[in-house]
Amino acid sequence: MNFTRTILGAAAATCLAGAPALANPQHGHAAAPQPHATGPKSGTPPAASHKTTTTTTTATTTAPARSGATQTSAHVMNPIAAKISAKPQLNARITAMLPPHMSLNRASSGFKNQGQFIAALHVSKNLGIPFRDLKNDMTRKHMSLGQSIQDLKKSAASDTEARRGEVEAHDDLRSGASRDHDGDHR
Repeated sequence: MNFTRTILGAAAATCLAGAPALANPQHGHAAAPQPHATGPKSGTPPAASHKTTTTTTTATTTAPARSGATQTSAHVMNPIAAKISAKPQLNARITAMLPPHMSLNRASSGFKNQGQFIAALHVSKNLGIPFRDLKNDMTRKHMSLGQSIQDLKKSAASDTEARRGEVEAHDDLRSGASRDHDGDHR
C-alpha cells in the first residue's frame, strides 16, 4: 500500500513537472517534446524573443491516502474568460457570439481586456469578418480594432465600426454586471 502511494505520488509529480513543457497553447493538445527548441522561426533563442505566451495548464491533484488515490483535473481559465464566466447573464450573451467550436477561454486569450475582446466579437458579427482574423490582427500583429477592420474589410468605415463595437461591448459589460447583481432583466 505504501509503495503504491509512493508510485502514484512520483507519477503525479512527473506529470506536473512535464505539463508546462508539453503544453501547446494554440491548440490545447500536448506537443512532442523538443530537446533543442529555438524560439521563433527566425532561429532567435527563446531568451531574445519579446513575444509573451499565455499557456493554459491543467492541474492534477491527489487526494489524501485515507480516501484512496483519486485524481481530479481543473482547467485554469485566462483572466478575461474567468471574469466573463463569473457573470451568468454576460457569459450567456458572449458565449452565443463565439465562433462554432471555440471556447470562451480560447477566444479571449491574448486580448488586453474584456472590452477589447467583446468589441472584436461584435465587429465580427456586425461586419461578417471572421473572428479568428480579427483576433490574429489584434493579438499577434498588435493592431487596434480600427486598424484590423481596415486591414480585413477595406470598404468599411473602420473608425465608425470600431466605435460601434466598443459601445456595444460597454453596454454588454454594464448591463451584464447590473443584471447579475440586482436581477434587473430590462
